[in-house]
Amino acid sequence: MNDITFETLQDLIANFSIVTAYLFLTSQVIYKDWNLGTPTTLYTRLHIGVLTGILGIVLMEFTVELNGTILDFRHLAVTIAALFGGVYSAIVTGIIISLMRLLAFGALSPATIFAASNTLLISIMIGLVCTRNLSYWKKWTYALLVNNLFTIITFHINMGNKGTIPSLIYLIMMTLGGTLTAYLTQFLIKAKTHFQMIEKAATFDFLTELNNHRTFDEAFNSLLLEAKDKDEALTLMIIDIDHFKRVNDTYGHPNGDTVLKQLGKLLKDASRSFDIVSRIGGEEFAILLYDCPHKHALIIGERIRMAVKNQEFLLNEGKVIQITVSVGVATYPDTNENIIEEADKALYKAKSSGRNLVCSNQSA
Repeated sequence: MNDITFETLQDLIANFSIVTAYLFLTSQVIYKDWNLGTPTTLYTRLHIGVLTGILGIVLMEFTVELNGTILDFRHLAVTIAALFGGVYSAIVTGIIISLMRLLAFGALSPATIFAASNTLLISIMIGLVCTRNLSYWKKWTYALLVNNLFTIITFHINMGNKGTIPSLIYLIMMTLGGTLTAYLTQFLIKAKTHFQMIEKAATFDFLTELNNHRTFDEAFNSLLLEAKDKDEALTLMIIDIDHFKRVNDTYGHPNGDTVLKQLGKLLKDASRSFDIVSRIGGEEFAILLYDCPHKHALIIGERIRMAVKNQEFLLNEGKVIQITVSVGVATYPDTNENIIEEADKALYKAKSSGRNLVCSNQSA
């Protein structure tokens, strides 16, 4: 009996090791760029359901049979699916596990049919629990309670009094394994969330959510090399708010930040989807336009200038103000590759010529 119990514990620990490997693999590779949270698309829910269904199948392959009863962590896969994908993902996972239980693990019998049906029922119940507005740990606790209750009932229906020891072993291992999985999942969620926050802070301007100066520099160097290799045009447009200090002095810095946010959105909306829009200084913005000839860039710059001039900027107290911008434009290969310096010269020309202008670095 001791040998059987030891082997049972060994195999259940192996099951938990598989769950651990799955969580690390999916969080670091498959869902590397996915923002954690309940997915909004049916495709993502289905994708999560299939992946956790595969996890359930793998866990079933590493089961231990005790007195004719199969013990494993397959229902942890259902809980993981429910937490990240909701009830639909949990049901998909449950269907995959149930079908595998019916078709691949021995002949059909009342016991296997009952076990498969129980898995599907548990999937629905856990899925519904995880869609409730509960804390993370309450969801895990209720999910484990549902799973343990239904599974122990299944043991006793199939085995009678002989199901007591398997039930006890399963209850202990599922509770411990489920708790450890919950801690591990929470750790990975926090680590991934913090990493995404740090990555975003290093890439984007915190105020406008445009690219920051560092990202602009990387994009500029990359696009300039590409323009040289493919003999394409690369235009840089530097945009500076006229008399922005006056806005801050008159209305306060919080309102100045509000104006910057709204201008950033306006510039993003006015640009092509693949243009690189960045905030490179206090009130200074830049747009990189790949494969955009100089003449066309000047037209775009004028359109942006007019859009800003006609835009009503809403301040925090509800007051509306209007601002203007000066724009400097330079294009490679019409000028040398120092187009940042050339665009700065064009911007200075616009400022010194009266502001609210679009100026080229090229002679008229």
